[in-house]
Amino acid sequence: MRWSWTAVQLDAGGEVRMLYSKDLVTYEPGSTHTLRFNTGVVGPDLAAGSPEEQGAERTGEFISARIPLFNDGSGNLGSSIVTSGFARLESGGRVLGEGPATDWLSTEVPAASAPYRLTAEASRSAGDTFTSTKVTGVWTFTSARPTTDRTKRLPLSTVRFAPRLSLRGTAPAGSTLTVPLKLSGAAAVAGQVATLKVNVSYDGGRTWKPLTVTTNPQGARSVTVKHPATAKAVSFRVDLKDRGGNTVRETIMNAYRLAP
Repeated sequence: MRWSWTAVQLDAGGEVRMLYSKDLVTYEPGSTHTLRFNTGVVGPDLAAGSPEEQGAERTGEFISARIPLFNDGSGNLGSSIVTSGFARLESGGRVLGEGPATDWLSTEVPAASAPYRLTAEASRSAGDTFTSTKVTGVWTFTSARPTTDRTKRLPLSTVRFAPRLSLRGTAPAGSTLTVPLKLSGAAAVAGQVATLKVNVSYDGGRTWKPLTVTTNPQGARSVTVKHPATAKAVSFRVDLKDRGGNTVRETIMNAYRLAP
């Protein structure tokens, strides 16, 4: 038997504010499993869900993109009510298309090869959550009209932060935490990462400090975060460039909170 899961967060009036889903999974008889939904760090993750639910693609002279910004730290596809946000596709300094951050953006583009910049940004209400209150992703890539009529996936990448946090999305202040980095998309292929930089902020993004990205013998990447005893929250900014020259910058404000 295969199981699929959906977890929702409701407000006091019973309205759905967040929704997370897990693909079909099979469990061995007699085994025990724990599933975690809506835990940090919530952010972009191209490995969550299916290609029909998110990503960027080109068919002929149209580019379509939808990058959910609130997939949870366990890698489950997520959606959230937002207070503000947008998705925007630009090229050569011109805005080609713009729409809500939560919907597919489909835009007609020139046939010739050109550089593109895709931005997705959204903020959430403090009444709904105190983590990942604002998430921004900026992707750059080059695209030309495909030589066939088949749909072509565009070379976007994401980095998911996957620390072990409490169910409330907190870590102890004054402690040290290892934060695994889970790459997906074009840069997840072995040998495709050109540069990967991570910065941390403890003051809401006013100042940023670089973190050292380490890679173990199995190829798993992580950063180590030393929490100040007086800090209240941790924000992340990550910059990735792949061997093809495609880039992404993700900024996650209040990625998780620090508890006394």
